[in-house]
Amino acid sequence: MNTMSRRQALHFVAIVAASMGFSCATLPAGAPVAGSASAPAPIVTASVTEPRLVGSVLLSSTGNPPTSGGVVYVDGAPKQPDVATTATIVVDHKVFTPLITVITTGGAVTFRNKDALTHHVFSPDVAQWDTGYLRKNESAARTFESAGAFALLCNIHPEMIGYVLVIPSTYFGKVGTDGRYVIPNLPPGTYKATAWVPRMPTATQAVTVGPTGAVTANFELRPEGS
Repeated sequence: MNTMSRRQALHFVAIVAASMGFSCATLPAGAPVAGSASAPAPIVTASVTEPRLVGSVLLSSTGNPPTSGGVVYVDGAPKQPDVATTATIVVDHKVFTPLITVITTGGAVTFRNKDALTHHVFSPDVAQWDTGYLRKNESAARTFESAGAFALLCNIHPEMIGYVLVIPSTYFGKVGTDGRYVIPNLPPGTYKATAWVPRMPTATQAVTVGPTGAVTANFELRPEGS
């Protein structure tokens, strides 16, 4: 069998490239011939719009976002494995970080003291529970079985405050400084979406999420009695 000339080989490559949507000008130099053992598999990309919930949380008294932040969470959605099941709250310079911690029911929170000061964390919303005295680099853990919002205080430093929000699912979005939130990857279905902000009554509305696209749910929180 005669060996293919260089010109014939280039012509053959050009034909194959054209069949794959390349022009001779865009075919990479030294690219392997299609069908050879070293030819890479074609790359196929697809644009997928994941179902999700988006919107804003504003205060009716000012029309502005809450300065303390907040959370929008979904009730009725399935729990995702290993999501929001554990969290760590660090105490440093007499500050709980993060200010708002979100876990699902049955999740555990570890309280860790990085301060040179001793702290004694408790919650007025949990009867007969506290961390005991936490000296520097000491920690204590607590499992939260019931949904709800739990304020965190320190018996030694009354100016300290933080929050643990225990939600019934694993789908939630934290409210940003602009008042916006996003809950990604929410499966299609009808749910109850609740907006929670520290020291404010919650607001809940029904939402139906389709197989594609984003659903918008905006919340306006009103103080008690308004």
